[in-house]
Amino acid sequence: MKNIKKALIATSMAGAVLVSAGYGTYSWFTSETQASGTIQDGTLSVNNGQAITTKLFDEKNLAPSEYVSGNFITLDNTGSLDQVLKLTYSASVDKAPASPFKIYYVAFKYKSKPSGDVLKNWKIEWEKGFFKGNHNPAPAQARSLAAAPALPALPAGVEVVSGELSSADVQAVAAAAATKAAGDGSKQYTIGDNNFFTLKSDQYIDIAFDVKLDENAGNEYQAATYSATLKAEAKQTDDGAKYASEIK
Repeated sequence: MKNIKKALIATSMAGAVLVSAGYGTYSWFTSETQASGTIQDGTLSVNNGQAITTKLFDEKNLAPSEYVSGNFITLDNTGSLDQVLKLTYSASVDKAPASPFKIYYVAFKYKSKPSGDVLKNWKIEWEKGFFKGNHNPAPAQARSLAAAPALPALPAGVEVVSGELSSADVQAVAAAAATKAAGDGSKQYTIGDNNFFTLKSDQYIDIAFDVKLDENAGNEYQAATYSATLKAEAKQTDDGAKYASEIK
């Protein structure tokens, strides 16, 4: 009997423990959420930072009143950020001052590049304006080619700007400046820093320069060599952003 009582007591205690454990454990409804993210830095790049292999001009023997029609130089925004371009055109003559050479430029901006023949035809029409005296020397803003008389219309979304880089009208060219280095007969012009020279991440510019030897150039220009370089710098569009040459 004692053993039976012990067994019953043990059994009842075990049930009590189980009941107690059951009443002391609860199951709650739960929910959770989370957020995450990464930041990819943008890139600022013009022509992938590579040197331009296209020559500004093909070789030609110039005489007074003649000009060289330059080749188109492509400036492509190859980065992911919008950028502002500053172009520096430097010219020098090996045996005489560079001043009798007149420099004209025409630039087209677009997203969809036309064929080379189309570009040449547009340029030819603008050259007629340059050398017939019909060229407007003060293109402070980019304008549609269709706005110029007797010139073919451009497709929608294509912009054009042009100018003459000369000491007489350099202030009329948007944000342009001219300096002359002492003693070397060189000239340097800076163009850009306006709406036209702001490139979206999917835009690019084709720009070409024409150089004319003034009809009043004397014999000191016989066999002279005219040399020119074009440097393109890009900076962010943010206020206060600087070009590489301005960062000390």
